[in-house]
Amino acid sequence: MTVELSVVIPTYKRPALLRRCLASLADQDLDPARFEVVVVDDGSNDATTDVLADAVSNVVALTQPRNAGPAAARNRGVATATGELVLFLDDDVAAAPDLLSTHVALHRNANDPMLGILGRIDWDPMLTVTPFMRWLDTSGLQFAYDTWLRPGDVDPPYSAFYTANLSMRRELLLGEHGFDERFPYPAFEDIELAFRLASRGFRLVYDPAARGFHTRAMELRGFAARMGKVGESAELIRRAAPEFPLDDRQLAEQDVGMIELTRRRLRVATGNRAAYYWAVVGRAYARGRRTAGARP
Repeated sequence: MTVELSVVIPTYKRPALLRRCLASLADQDLDPARFEVVVVDDGSNDATTDVLADAVSNVVALTQPRNAGPAAARNRGVATATGELVLFLDDDVAAAPDLLSTHVALHRNANDPMLGILGRIDWDPMLTVTPFMRWLDTSGLQFAYDTWLRPGDVDPPYSAFYTANLSMRRELLLGEHGFDERFPYPAFEDIELAFRLASRGFRLVYDPAARGFHTRAMELRGFAARMGKVGESAELIRRAAPEFPLDDRQLAEQDVGMIELTRRRLRVATGNRAAYYWAVVGRAYARGRRTAGARP
């Protein structure tokens, strides 16, 4: 039977999460002969090797010689994939049992070579959703599922090109030479690719029936560190693609300084958490931009 769908998963130093992800893919209602799972270990040098050694037969394991970031890892996965369709999935996402069959059916029914399908990511029911995680859902900083995103066409397509759960034709990726490997972090490397694809007629449709579950809890300190990397990547996309319409004014306005940050932290006890969260991530984002700006 011909492989129809290749699931491409970059992973780095998260063996327990990867094991959960692969277990969910081994429990799909799609015939295993119709799909493959291409996992690219991005230089983890840890128990990830053991997880991949225990994987089922339709898992293809690749290892990067050094950590080069998700852009390079996905490119290698796409180059190795054999399916007509590629589904990008993050290693901290557990797939609903019908995730793969839903992506395949949506593409088959649309019969559009320029189409991408964006699925939904919800918090795993096994997680305790904290006030910070609830705020994150409505902030738009991670996903827009609970803000402006609605089922149907995503316009422009790069505004929600989330490679945590997104499928498209492999030929499209190869024709556009994949992700820009100058992006070392998981930030902007996906939407930059989508921006290039959009100029060729690529369109993106959001269908929440294609569901995955985020298995990793998020907390403010870790997310702020991530936003520092996002700030660095924002400066990179300004240099690499100056025509990209990046609007980060809202985040820039949240870099309020230490005195105001302290005031907002003290108000958390009264229930005003959102202002403090914004100040923390805004400060981290600004620090990341300054870090990138100091580089030659």
